[in-house]
Amino acid sequence: MKLRLIMILSFCFIILVACSKEDSTQDTSDKETPELPEMIDVEILTEPGLDNLQPNETIAIQAKVTQGDELVNDADEVQFEFWKKDQEEEHEMIDGEFQGEGIYSIEKTVEEHGIYYVIAHVTARQMHNMPKLELTIGDADVSSTEEEKDDDHHEHAHGDHHDATGIVMHIQVDSTVQKDREISLISHIKQNGEALTDAEVEFEVWQEGQEKHEYVEATESVDGEYVTPYTFSNSGEYHIKLHFVKGDLHDHTQTTITVE
Repeated sequence: MKLRLIMILSFCFIILVACSKEDSTQDTSDKETPELPEMIDVEILTEPGLDNLQPNETIAIQAKVTQGDELVNDADEVQFEFWKKDQEEEHEMIDGEFQGEGIYSIEKTVEEHGIYYVIAHVTARQMHNMPKLELTIGDADVSSTEEEKDDDHHEHAHGDHHDATGIVMHIQVDSTVQKDREISLISHIKQNGEALTDAEVEFEVWQEGQEKHEYVEATESVDGEYVTPYTFSNSGEYHIKLHFVKGDLHDHTQTTITVE
């Protein structure tokens, strides 16, 4: 009788352990993988429209910033880079002013007819986007557009800074982390909406007020996603700058976090 009781209790124990493992597996599988935030989108607009731009008249140049269906009214920085074709040494950087409804803008007046370019450099929500737009102001020689394409090809072969047009970068890290605890620094890089693969990516990390900067190489985990483990040893405010290079493409973006 005692032996039979022991066998029954043992059987019940085995069943309970098995159920516990199954529940644990189910709980783990039920945990949803955190969704990645949507990339910010930047559209460059002009007032008057592109077909009605004239010299010696004020032109409003706008960057409309969105994230999915949401208007981005809290961009960290919006700057407009403006220059005339064939005057590569005379780029002008102008801070955009927030107008509401996701719009950031500048006003610009030029004296000469011709082809001009503007790049909207937008940093928002730990992401960076920098679209480029060609402006024909007044009477510009139509053939110059084709010449510009040839010029662009030549510049790209020599690593011109503007190769990064169409690049969107995002640093994924909590705004507050704990010191002495390993975390993952994650970046997502896209070009023209497609994952940018096989890039050389590193994170530059430094504490506010300190001269020492640490560079940590990241590896590509999936297409366009680059990851590296990192542990902060001290409390305080830290800056994290993402650098990437692929061929002639190169760019960076930056964010700030608090380590407690």
